[in-house]
Amino acid sequence: MKKIVVSGRGALCNPKNPFDKYEYSEDPLIDLDGDQVKTQYIINHAKTVINKVNSPDVGMDYSLNPYQGCEHGCIYCYARNTHPYWGYSAGVDFESKIY
Repeated sequence: MKKIVVSGRGALCNPKNPFDKYEYSEDPLIDLDGDQVKTQYIINHAKTVINKVNSPDVGMDYSLNPYQGCEHGCIYCYARNTHPYWGYSAGVDFESKIY
């Protein structure tokens, strides 16, 4: 499978989702001529936006998560690992598919 390098985002590629059984050869949101990725906003009716924090090294009991994904593209973001749960990659998908 050809690896597509995307400019203009924090992630330079879209790594394979470790939970997917199938691989897709094209992403319709990537414009191969201009290397632009269009951001897609997906409505998700979550049960709650408040999460209990069980980590002893974090100084709070609850966190507020109003959305998933982020256009900022910080490559070190801890939240990138949540997108494979939804069937997307932690790379460009995290920056272009916002829940």
